[in-house]
Amino acid sequence: MINIIIEILRFAQNDKKDHISISTYHNNHKIQCTIISIIIKEISFFIKFVPMNSNTGIIFKPETHRLLYILLLVATPFLLLQNYLQSVIGELSNLTYTVFNTAIPVTVTIAVVIIIVILFYTYKKLNRLRIISWIVILILFWIGQKSTDYYFNHKFYELQYNWHYFAYAIFAYLNYRVLSAKNASPQKIIALTFIYTLAISTFDELMQMPLSNRIFDIGDISKDLWGSVIGLIFIFFILENGSIIKDGWKIRQKKIRGYFNNPLSLLIVEFLFAYVFMVTASLLTVSSYILITVLISVLLIGIKFIVVHLSQKKISRNVLIVLFAGLIITQGYFIIKYNDDNIVYYNNKLLIYKGIPVYFFDVFIYPDGTFRLVDKKKIFNQRDRQTILNLSEDIIIIGNGTDGTGGNGFPEKTENQFIYNEFTKQGVQIIILNNEKACDKFNALKEENKRPVLILHNN
Repeated sequence: MINIIIEILRFAQNDKKDHISISTYHNNHKIQCTIISIIIKEISFFIKFVPMNSNTGIIFKPETHRLLYILLLVATPFLLLQNYLQSVIGELSNLTYTVFNTAIPVTVTIAVVIIIVILFYTYKKLNRLRIISWIVILILFWIGQKSTDYYFNHKFYELQYNWHYFAYAIFAYLNYRVLSAKNASPQKIIALTFIYTLAISTFDELMQMPLSNRIFDIGDISKDLWGSVIGLIFIFFILENGSIIKDGWKIRQKKIRGYFNNPLSLLIVEFLFAYVFMVTASLLTVSSYILITVLISVLLIGIKFIVVHLSQKKISRNVLIVLFAGLIITQGYFIIKYNDDNIVYYNNKLLIYKGIPVYFFDVFIYPDGTFRLVDKKKIFNQRDRQTILNLSEDIIIIGNGTDGTGGNGFPEKTENQFIYNEFTKQGVQIIILNNEKACDKFNALKEENKRPVLILHNN
């Protein structure tokens, strides 16, 4: 592995020194071939020098399976790019067949068949806990899909959409096999799986930086962590039939140390961190926001942890109830008061929409008036534009920030332009203004009973 890192740094240094373009790397595949060959050498070295067991052999050891799978995880981006497999996988995900004039995706059919086979061989072991756990896992996949890659506009059954969750859920299982064979405690398995996932995923993203068309994506790391949590839930609630709750569902502990000694408490803490990290990372995918993403995630999970821990004491619990009740009542009052209004206030990083404050993050307001936080972008690529057009009607307002650096990617750099919307089969007006003017324009159009989309780049 050290060889791989050295090779990447060497190529990255040459890129800066000799000004070799990224597209050149893509054309001659130099980095990809070199790194893949090193990975193969690492595997050969491992198999050659690790002693064989006369009964099982190294190839059947759980440690070998885990190592080879880690190498596969790291090598996959290179293999996909080297052989143009990424686009092929995308096309496979879109394959359909027609039944009674209804297009049915092939991937959905395969998934249904797999589920039927699993149920056929395991239905005797099914109980209420395992059924509920399967439902929870499906919900977690859905949450992951709805929380990330907003502008990708993936369908729920696409392979690329679910790759990270499946890949690291499988890693969690392989890691569990290794650690359980060594009689590791459940809390140790949970902790090490989380740490290993974070380390491997970060290393994987660092390796992709010299590649053409690849970046260090903290959003992918967050999805990998989410996948490992899904894998841990599968292990302890389905495979082991709820072994970590045999002593009850006690989550709160009297001492901080207790959260690390109790497997259920530790899993809940990791679950909450993974969710907060995934949501935050999906809104701040640009590399310049990596530190902010980590800080926000740690801060929010820290606040949640303190609130849960302090709620054990009656005095603290009553204070927290009063505070939360006050916040809910206050927010509810402003929502009711400004429900018929639109953008109530805007100043620098703060937007108040229908009485709801939004600070720092970018906002997407739909034609029906609902809104959500979206990825902070200065440039919209083709895929982003297609998603925006698909969600729009006839007017799109882009707030390009306070300094006018956002809102790029459309055909012209003008305040007003008209383009063809392939989804509505009609023209759509694009209005690009600074944030303050964009908010005023949005309010004015809403007063005229128009249904514009507003995308505000809150920089």
